[in-house]
Amino acid sequence: MRTDKTIYTRCRLLLLMFFVITIGAQAQSSDSLATYIAAAIRNNPAVIGGYNAYKAQVMSACGAGSLNDPTIQVGVFPKSMQHVNGKQIATFTIMQMFPWFGTLKAERENMEYKAESAYQKFRADGIALAYDVQKQWYAMLATQEKIKAVKGKISLLEDIKKLALLTYKTQSRMRNAKMSDQLRLEAEEQNLEEQIASLEAKLALQRQQFNIVMHRDANAPLVVPDTIALREMPSFSWNDIEAQDPLLQKSVADGKAFEAQERLATNMGKPTFSVGLQYMLNGKVMNPKMENMNGMDMVMPMVTVSVPIYRRKIYMSKEAAKLNKISTDYAYQNRQDALKSEYLSIGQRAEDVKRKVELYDKEVEILDRTLSLMNTEYATGSTSLTDILETNRQYIDYALKKAEVYADYNTLVAEYEKMASRYDYATRAENPRKK
Repeated sequence: MRTDKTIYTRCRLLLLMFFVITIGAQAQSSDSLATYIAAAIRNNPAVIGGYNAYKAQVMSACGAGSLNDPTIQVGVFPKSMQHVNGKQIATFTIMQMFPWFGTLKAERENMEYKAESAYQKFRADGIALAYDVQKQWYAMLATQEKIKAVKGKISLLEDIKKLALLTYKTQSRMRNAKMSDQLRLEAEEQNLEEQIASLEAKLALQRQQFNIVMHRDANAPLVVPDTIALREMPSFSWNDIEAQDPLLQKSVADGKAFEAQERLATNMGKPTFSVGLQYMLNGKVMNPKMENMNGMDMVMPMVTVSVPIYRRKIYMSKEAAKLNKISTDYAYQNRQDALKSEYLSIGQRAEDVKRKVELYDKEVEILDRTLSLMNTEYATGSTSLTDILETNRQYIDYALKKAEVYADYNTLVAEYEKMASRYDYATRAENPRKK
């Protein structure tokens, strides 16, 4: 006879094996999901397009803040122009324009902040895509759980059908009742089969849509865990969420770009300077006034200054930049309020879903035990088929709700991770100036 110690030891081993298997399944699920998130961000056309738009802004920023190209003018006289000490054959002029002090810096900063804004939008798109992948993933697992729940109760109906058939053969006085039970069971089974077919079609579509998000063949195979397990809700501080949010940082970058644009508009209303040289090619003449300067070429320094008289366009550009800056300030505040509201509500929503999880866990467990007892009681005639079918429907209803709230809770975890920029795979483009 086994001792209590032996039984206790074996129970511990069984519990340990169950724990290892459960942790391994959850780890596999987590690894698969993380792999698919990375694949979606790497291959999704919208994200790739956003990254190229960001790179284009980086290139534009690298080319901004540079001087305009110098200008060269060449004038050739078809017939030499005579003057007292020679004849002028041609003139060569080179000029370089210089804007007002700080103009080039403001232009460069404006483009650099626009590039930063494009980067933050690229970040936001990638993080939003990661959340969408998780949301679809948990919806897919929930549908899978629903199929398992309905299939499990079809097997229960099969057992009752066998029991009803046995009773029909052995108890002649109850034959009519048991025959009607057979027909009712077949009708109920057909209903559940149709429900399974509908769920399986839904699951097939979900798997195809999940593949499409990763921009690959819709029917590509997926590694999906057998069960959906509740995730642990992480903890992030408000300061960390606020510091990492890409839309807040995008508003900051937009505001700084408009500040630089206002400085640029102000400087555009200031004079510009052009500095250059003019070279005059001269030929010799007969009887010059000054023999030592006969045919001597001449070099003349040149300076030009623009006179900014027409101010309306400058004024309008400055006002537009100011209004855009005010707009980004309000956009920042609006995003901050929305983010804080979501941050404060996530805990309450998680608690609400967690209560539903506990409720449906208990209901499913109780109804499962009830159905097992009713199956036994049906054999003795103490329970009617009507009661069994009604209880079976209740079980399926709660099992489906349980799968949904499991997916809802895990989606809330994913939403919280999105707020904290948990899956942020964005990388900055290489600056060509540093090559």
